[in-house]
This record gives sequence, structure tokens and C-alpha cells, in this order.
Amino acid sequence: MKKIFKSFAIVTAAAGFTRLLSFVFKIYLSRVLGAETLGLYQIATSVLATLACVGSSGIPVTLSRMTAENRTLGNVGYSSSLLSAAIATSLSFALLSTAVFIAFPSLAPSLFSDERCVPIFYIMLPLLATAALYSCLRGWFWGNKNYGVYAATELTDEITKILFSVILLSGTLVAVNADKAYAYAIVASDVAVVIMLLVLYFVCGGRPAKPRGFKPIIKSSAPLTMTRLSGSLVTALVSLALPVTLCKALGITTGEATAELGRATGMVMPLLFAPTAITGSLAVVVIPEFASLNAGNERDKIGSALARSVKFSCLVSGFFFALFASCGVALGKLLYDDAIAGRYIAVASVSMLPMGANGLCVSALNSLGKETSTFVSHAAGLVVLISVLFCSVWFIGVYAYFVAFFLSHVVTLSFNLHQLFKQVRPDPKPLMQSLFAYAFCAVAAISLAPLSSLIDDLAGDALAVVSVLCVLSICYPLYLVCSKTLSKDDLSLLLSKKKA
Repeated sequence: MKKIFKSFAIVTAAAGFTRLLSFVFKIYLSRVLGAETLGLYQIATSVLATLACVGSSGIPVTLSRMTAENRTLGNVGYSSSLLSAAIATSLSFALLSTAVFIAFPSLAPSLFSDERCVPIFYIMLPLLATAALYSCLRGWFWGNKNYGVYAATELTDEITKILFSVILLSGTLVAVNADKAYAYAIVASDVAVVIMLLVLYFVCGGRPAKPRGFKPIIKSSAPLTMTRLSGSLVTALVSLALPVTLCKALGITTGEATAELGRATGMVMPLLFAPTAITGSLAVVVIPEFASLNAGNERDKIGSALARSVKFSCLVSGFFFALFASCGVALGKLLYDDAIAGRYIAVASVSMLPMGANGLCVSALNSLGKETSTFVSHAAGLVVLISVLFCSVWFIGVYAYFVAFFLSHVVTLSFNLHQLFKQVRPDPKPLMQSLFAYAFCAVAAISLAPLSSLIDDLAGDALAVVSVLCVLSICYPLYLVCSKTLSKDDLSLLLSKKKA
């Protein structure tokens, strides 16, 4: 367990700084591009993400698990062959997809309801190839438990993307249109990071090898690919169909509907995923660690580590939920100068409660080779999301997006927990402590919301956010310690600097 948290600390440190940069950058983008242009990028990237999912989404996780298992069993040399097979599979589909859109230029316009998305889409089309290389190479480092390189590449990707974006959006290159500058910046950033990964691969001892293991990689990654692909398809469907539905349901223009989508996906969602800078790091670490334990027939250790890891994720998610739910409006005005986005943040924050634990449960099941189970749970969640979204959007507008998102995660988490209890039987006590912590956070959010509103009216949004943050930072840890939710053993695990 100490080894897991030591690795988690490495990934979290880099991921936390990465997310902070990304968060600040999203604020910059929302102010420079505006909600409507952000909506255009969301529509274009949703289609690209769907194509990328088919070729490479499930392979990195599978490659990571198989590499970790082979290291445990002493088959280290097989990892390079697996990597070659993974790259060949992913890159082949990426190049084929790119060739199809270039050969049939009328195909892309038929996918988008707004023709302004088409040039953005074509500029970012090379991302299919860079994403294939990027994901496979990171999967190899991930499986070899080289978390330093794994985390550093994500940080480098964010830094280069920011640098290229600032340069291009500032008008330094007058030949680049402002609306398309961000697309060029993303492509340039991806190319730079892939080159860095290739260099690090050779520096860390990696060498080209004859591709082997196509069948087990494809067989194991297929459920994961279907999971990611179905999610991307639904995201694309929502991005394409929701603005049209909003126009009909609310009687607004296409531009206004696109702006609503931009607020929901470009302003609210980045905040909802803020806790994943911490909880996501733990989910990254558990896959190779749990795979190694599983290969060594040590499932009893998995159950203990999983229960405490889920509790930690829940405690982090609860804190952010209480903060965003109580001062969402102030946050929206402070960060985006948009009170409407702030109201959306307050409502959508409840989704963070199941999100943190769910991500960790999915990673744990995948590390145990239960990719089919995670696909089934994900599919059930998507059915709920689509059904609730397009039935309720006529009554509550864009709020339907957040309600559907929350309910889909609740359904998925319930299914995944059921499967985990069948596999490793985690200790139920930490899970019950997590539920009580959530109840405390809900009470705190309700209690602090009037305080946030009052301070916002009297002294401004910045002081409102800082005040609520200070109160939560004192009261929440006190509750966790007094209720013995966070024990001395938990604290010693988190703060220990001893080598595992």
C-alpha cells in the first residue's frame, strides 16, 4: 500500500500542476475565444475523439496491464514486442481514417450542423496519428511503472499547448486566423510531445522489436475500445444534437445554443474534473500495481488497498463538491465573468460525488482483466445519459445535461462496486465512512451557500470564494479526524516518505 501511495504522490504532483495550468488556460481560452467558438471546438473535437477511440483508446490500458504482468513473471523482453504490436494496430487505423477524409472531402461537412467546424476539424486531423503514438508510448512507460516519465509527458503536453496557443492567439503570426489558431497549437503540441516520448523511450532502454502479441492485445483491448468509443459517440451525438434540440425546446438561435454548449462543456466540465488531478493519479497507479498483485496471486492485498483508495477518492471529491456547490455563481463570475456558467457549476457539482470513486473502480476492474464488466457498466450509464438528457431537455433546458451526467455515473458506479465485491471483497467500512463524509459535505454546501451569496453581494466574488474555501479547509479536516474517518494509519500512509 505504501508503494502505491508513493507512486501516487509522484503522479499527483505532476498531474496537480498540469491541471492547474490547464484550468488557468481554459479561463484564458474562454475569454479570448468566447463560449460560441469553444462550442465549435467541442463539436469538432468530439468527432476526432470518436475516431481516435477506435484506433487506440483501449490499447494503452491493456498494454500497461500486460507489461506489468510480464515484468512480474520475468518476461521483460516481451514488452517491446507488445509495444510494436500496439503501435502498428493503432497507427494503421489512424492513417486509414485520415486518408478517407482527405480522399472524400464531402464527408466531413455532412457530420457537422455548423459548417464553421469543418476547417477546424481538418486542421486537427493529424491528431489521429499523434494520438496513436502518444497513447501507446505512454502505455509502455505506465506498465513499466515509470511514473516520472508518464506524468512528465502530460505536463509537457499542457505547457507546449499553452505556449503555442498564446503565441498564435496573440496575433504574432498574422497569417493564422484567430479562430483556427488554437487548432494549430494543439497539433504542434502533440507533435512535440511525441518526439519527446520517442527520445525518452530509447534513453530508458527501449528498443524496436518484432511485433508480437496482436491477438491478446486486440482481444483484451476490444471491450475497453468499445467503452471509450461508445462514450465518444455519445459525446459527439450530444455535441451535434443538443444545440439543435435546445433551439427547438427553448426557441433560441443556433449561436445561442452553441454558446450554451460551450458553457457546459468548455467552462463547467473542466471544473468538474478538477478533483481528477488527485483521484485520477491514484487510478493511474492502481492498474499496473493491482495487475502485478493479481499475477502474483495476492488478491487479498488488492481488496485492502482498493477500499482505502476509494475512500481517499471520495474524501477529495466531497471537498470539491462542497466548494463548488456553495459558491458556484461566485466562481463563474470570478473565473469566466459569466454568472450563467456559475449557476451551472453549482448544479453540476453533485456529479463529482460518484465520479471520483467510479474512476478508481473502473481502473481496478481493468487491472484484474475485467474489461468486459466495465464496458457493460459504461453502456448502462450511457443509456441512462441519453434517455434522461433528451427527455428532460424540453423541460429544464441545458440543465438536463448535468442531471443526465450525474445519474449515468451513479448507475455505472453501482454496477462496478457490485462487480468488485464479487472479485476482491473490499472492506466495507471505508466505503461507509465515505458516505458519511458525503453527507457532511452536502450539509456544508447548503449551509455555506447563503454566506457565499452574501459576501459576493457585499464584497465581490473573489472574497466569497476565498471565505468559503477557508471555512471548508478548517471544518472538513476537523470532521474527518473527529469522526475517525481519517485515521492515524491513513495519515501515516499519505505522509510517509520511507522507501516502499
